[in-house]
Amino acid sequence: MTTVLRTRKRATVLSALALTGITVFSAACSSTSDTTDTSTSAEASATRTFDTGDEIVEIPADPQRIVACGYAVLPLIQSGANLSGICEWSRELDNMNDEDLATYESLPKLATDGDVSTLDYEAVIEVDPDLIIMGVPARAREMVNLDQLEAIAPVVFLGPTAPSQWRTLGVQYAEIANVADEYGAFQDEYTARAEEIRTQYADTLGSLTFGGVCDLCGTDPGTFFREYRSSYTTNLFDDLGLDFPGTPADPEDEHGEILSVENLSESLGSIDVIVYGVDADGRTSDELTALIDSPAWQALPAVAAGRIVEVKHGNAATFETALLALDSIDQGLAALPANQ
Repeated sequence: MTTVLRTRKRATVLSALALTGITVFSAACSSTSDTTDTSTSAEASATRTFDTGDEIVEIPADPQRIVACGYAVLPLIQSGANLSGICEWSRELDNMNDEDLATYESLPKLATDGDVSTLDYEAVIEVDPDLIIMGVPARAREMVNLDQLEAIAPVVFLGPTAPSQWRTLGVQYAEIANVADEYGAFQDEYTARAEEIRTQYADTLGSLTFGGVCDLCGTDPGTFFREYRSSYTTNLFDDLGLDFPGTPADPEDEHGEILSVENLSESLGSIDVIVYGVDADGRTSDELTALIDSPAWQALPAVAAGRIVEVKHGNAATFETALLALDSIDQGLAALPANQ
């Protein structure tokens, strides 16, 4: 059962222990004097604490049977974590290599795609987890029976509140699953690749302004989703040193807003380069296709000048898959008139 330490004084002490890498051990009771058995028992019962920011949870020091949902699924597959079951997560199937896809398909699916309210608790019991990682937004917490989950295994809720948070979340999921070294290799490669692109285009693109349009935001006809910095697709440019000016009219929207196509020129008319996501085959959603075909879109100066960057793997949410997105972005930036 999950142990959640809600007293902040005690939490501070335990958090400090976790940060210094000190493992907290549960007492192992044994009636035998066999030192080997005692050692094995103590190792199996070793625990540590993890601070989600909202609560501190006691978890296994080295979990062996993990259930993962939401944004935790792919990072843990990529880093070779000990998974016993997952929730469906189709949003990144196109980002998976053959090995990761085979792992994904082989694991028992415990909830339908992206909907933890469909979690099958009997199926969770059957895969016998020693840790459950719910990589879902805070609002999804109300969709599950937490008491029932905690009766099965320790539960960590840790999900995004903004699109760009995949960078920190993936690292945290790997730390929780005790596979941080494996996941860190992807992080190092991503950092080096992003710096390479930043340096390559600093002189030719550094003075240009960029703006984004969401491909998969499900807007109604006659509207579009304008993306500012750190939004669903534009967050993939966050480490490249490019300028994405502007903010939503409503501060609570943070990184993007739904606008009428009538406002297209006002919103993107002065932007030098427009970016948007496409699927792995270069296709856009029906909503974005309709926008691109509209006279208002065709009249935008950036469109007329060919200053468009199409981003494949635009829904990437791990360092490994973001590398694929960076390759696509690199190709798009290289093709801009400023680099010809």
